[in-house]
Amino acid sequence: MKNPPVIIIGAGRSGTNILRDTLTRLPGYRTWDCDEINLIWRHGNLDHANDVFGPAEATRRVRGFLHRTFDSFAARSGASVVVEKTCANTLRIPFILSVFPEARFVHIVRDGRDVTLSAMQRWTASIEPGYLLKKLRFAPLTDIPHYAARFVANRIHQRKSVERRQKSWGPIFPDMPTWVASRPLVEVCAKQWASCVEHADDALRGLPQEQACIMTYEALVSNPAATIADLCNWLEPDLAGKLPADAIAAIRPGRPDAWRANRAAFTPDALAILAPVLARHGYAPSL
Repeated sequence: MKNPPVIIIGAGRSGTNILRDTLTRLPGYRTWDCDEINLIWRHGNLDHANDVFGPAEATRRVRGFLHRTFDSFAARSGASVVVEKTCANTLRIPFILSVFPEARFVHIVRDGRDVTLSAMQRWTASIEPGYLLKKLRFAPLTDIPHYAARFVANRIHQRKSVERRQKSWGPIFPDMPTWVASRPLVEVCAKQWASCVEHADDALRGLPQEQACIMTYEALVSNPAATIADLCNWLEPDLAGKLPADAIAAIRPGRPDAWRANRAAFTPDALAILAPVLARHGYAPSL
């Protein structure tokens, strides 16, 4: 690759998708033709119990595989900058830095109450074989039986579940299976968001300013032109001027505070899980 990759991280899908889709309208900024490449990031660590990877998981073999994969993608796509968005990367920034020490991170934070409600919908949504197959195109052939077995197990679990809940969805935080087995879904999703944001906060805190950019989803959707301009110019001086005008027009106004219409969905324990991380990022407390 000509330049370090830009890694978009965040516990919410909407904001990370918007950033990825907007940045890849820039000249030379490219990404994979699928939603996420978690299957690529986990190669060599399939048996790792969760998505919290550190330097120990970045073995020489794993580093070599990821460098070859990113270099190959950059060559065939003509990318000068590879943009990557995988939500589980919020949990493994130290691992990524062991592979790509100069990687640049864009962390988009959204109100955890809105993310919790959105995640609950995803946990109980129908499993889409087409979506999985699109991601499997980029997985190493040796890993495909593992993911095929996971898909079958997830589908069986969802059919048997009273809540129509998948066995697993999204970033896997430490001890998540225990939470899934013993807690209401709203608390699982609250813990999932809090763990992702806390891990990202801890990992990004020590990085230089030119390597870590933090923004909020609410700022992005309320003032997309200014927010994206600041991000572009953080990446490269005067880069904002190279972004097509219709890229900003494509950013639809979001629904911040949508959770307020669904207060009854939250248990007291779910709100307690969310509260300290919400406060750290300046969100008003639940009423």
